[in-house]
Amino acid sequence: MTGGNRGRGRPGTGVREAILAAAEAILAEAGVARLSTKEIARRAGAAESSIFYHFTDRLGLLQAVVRLHLPLYRDVAEAVVRDAGAGSLRDNLTRLLDGLDAYYRRIAPILAAVQADGDLRARFAERGADGAVGPQRALLPVVDYLAEEQRLGRVRADLDLEPAALLIVGAAYQRAVFRHLSGEDAPAVAGARVADALLPALLAR
Repeated sequence: MTGGNRGRGRPGTGVREAILAAAEAILAEAGVARLSTKEIARRAGAAESSIFYHFTDRLGLLQAVVRLHLPLYRDVAEAVVRDAGAGSLRDNLTRLLDGLDAYYRRIAPILAAVQADGDLRARFAERGADGAVGPQRALLPVVDYLAEEQRLGRVRADLDLEPAALLIVGAAYQRAVFRHLSGEDAPAVAGARVADALLPALLAR
């Protein structure tokens, strides 16, 4: 990401959103190689200094794009935790898997950008070392949901919740990656079928 002189004063209203949209469009079209502050500013119709004002650095910008799409998963996860015990375990798992899949499909270009850039990867790992940020955070709502189902007696009492949550999140991530690599029109394994494969390991006997 190229540098630029930081301007004085507060950027105008809507600039932050325009920068996020421009960064996401560039990543989807051309990947991290074209993700320069000059190109983002040109696409956003903003001053280059506005990027540093709002996001501090390149990693901050990418993390902001990821947060932009968190509701795709967070809203589903919160609803499933709230509704634990209602409906079937299969339906709840399918909702979780589909919410995670939608989220990961939107952020797949950002994950690829971080993996492709050694500096970004190292700084991302450094910022996530304390567990406050990073992909491991996706496990927490799933663990919460499984714990509530376990308390209600619908999930095995001896189930190790973190590995089980990892299987669910991992399955959703793989579905999203396959779709990203193969194109949105490529055949995909339905979330309900993935739920059916996971259920025997989860159900209380």
